[in-house]
Amino acid sequence: MPHWPAALGASAMAIACTLLAIALDHGIRLGSENHAGLLPVMRRILDPGYLPGDFGISIRLHHHHTFTWAAAMLASVIGENGALASLTVIGLLAIFAGLWRVGDALDLAPARRVLLGVAIAIGLAWLDRGVEANRFLGNGPIMPPTFAHALILFGIDALLRRRWNLAFALAGAVALVHLQIGAVWLVTLAAVGVGMGIAREPRRWLPGACAAIVIALPALADVWALLHEGLVRGIARTEDVAFRMPQHFEFRADRVAAVALYLGAFVVLWRRWRARGDARADRFLPLLWIAGCLMALSALHYLDYYVLHSGWIARLQLLRLSMFVPVLAAFALLAAPTPRPRERWPLALATLFAFGALGAGWAKHAPPSLAVEDEAQASTDWADVTRWVRANGPAGRYVTPPGQIGFTAYSDRSTVVEFKVNPDGGAGLDEWLHRLDAVTAGALPPASTRRDVAAELDAAYAKLTDADFRRLVRDYGVRTAVVPAASPLQGKVVYRNAGYRVVALDP
Repeated sequence: MPHWPAALGASAMAIACTLLAIALDHGIRLGSENHAGLLPVMRRILDPGYLPGDFGISIRLHHHHTFTWAAAMLASVIGENGALASLTVIGLLAIFAGLWRVGDALDLAPARRVLLGVAIAIGLAWLDRGVEANRFLGNGPIMPPTFAHALILFGIDALLRRRWNLAFALAGAVALVHLQIGAVWLVTLAAVGVGMGIAREPRRWLPGACAAIVIALPALADVWALLHEGLVRGIARTEDVAFRMPQHFEFRADRVAAVALYLGAFVVLWRRWRARGDARADRFLPLLWIAGCLMALSALHYLDYYVLHSGWIARLQLLRLSMFVPVLAAFALLAAPTPRPRERWPLALATLFAFGALGAGWAKHAPPSLAVEDEAQASTDWADVTRWVRANGPAGRYVTPPGQIGFTAYSDRSTVVEFKVNPDGGAGLDEWLHRLDAVTAGALPPASTRRDVAAELDAAYAKLTDADFRRLVRDYGVRTAVVPAASPLQGKVVYRNAGYRVVALDP
């Protein structure tokens, strides 16, 4: 391995780890979770006449718009599934290539870089997680964070090589892909730059900072549009995030402890290097600055969310990059001196971990897979009813169980509201909550976990009476309802399966 050309080694590691990560995630998943809001907006980009007046599209139109536009352009050539599957592979390849580059800048042996890549691909020992729900490789269906994380890795590589202008320019690319992550990374990069004394040398960073602003302009334009639509309206009201996405905001002791343990190990190791005059102390100092800054930003988030309640800090989600702390610490933990030029144990251990993880999947009756899984084609009652609506359903607006994911994405029909398709900040928030209130007859559940809230919303929807549906017809122009099989709603049933009925509503 050490004698392979660098590009070949990097390519082999990136491809192998990408395939491993996909296999352990049970294939490439399309259409679920955040794709519920992404796909209809992609279709609107390609066809401005797609579902005019759709509420879900209106509140997601500026959400990750750069990524959505790129996915739409690719879909116009190779189709939606082809585009999203390709982006999944490209995003993961970019992350593992970035890991290889950082390892090279740290003078980490190639075999150890392979070991780190495999460990992250299988999620070994919390390596792919931070203090909130997002994972280092992304959470299943491909979305911008995967690409943002990859760009940050290349930015760290530039930083380690003292190419600060490139590091700042890449930070602009991060913001272009995901504005929140880009903002957090720019703050971190600036703090590291000040700590390392480059602030007094503008020629080393100012051109890159200007380039970052130019690169991020399209994303900033979307923020400007959202500001006009009420992005910061009610920003101090944090109860709404506790209702719709607590996994991105709330303190979890187990997660914080795991990440803090990695940071503590990194600090102890670095102090030992410095005491011995080891060259690794200087080499790894920028990574320690980054890890420390990310944890400090996470602490600031919790301070605002639980104590200050200003909303201005918590809404930035400063903990979004905490999953980098275990990764950066792992680089240091793998940086022990090489006992001999051609060490074999890292490759042997990487092989053992990879086959162990694959075998564990089979043992748990969750076999690894490289298949492309389209949720719209799943063998479930929900997917079945949405397929029928897409092929045969009446035109017009529908009302559907709000906790179920992807009705519009699967059926090409508008629905009154969907819990997963939620707005950015205050832009459209009051109307979204009003619609949820309408489809549950005022029975909005208290905040718990996102999945629990979705289930409780569906339970309330299942109890709606004929009078409740008449109000929905009057207020939202609904013409058809998709209801659970046991719903008390009476009327002409145009389709049914074991779980759901499609009922025509009398206007």
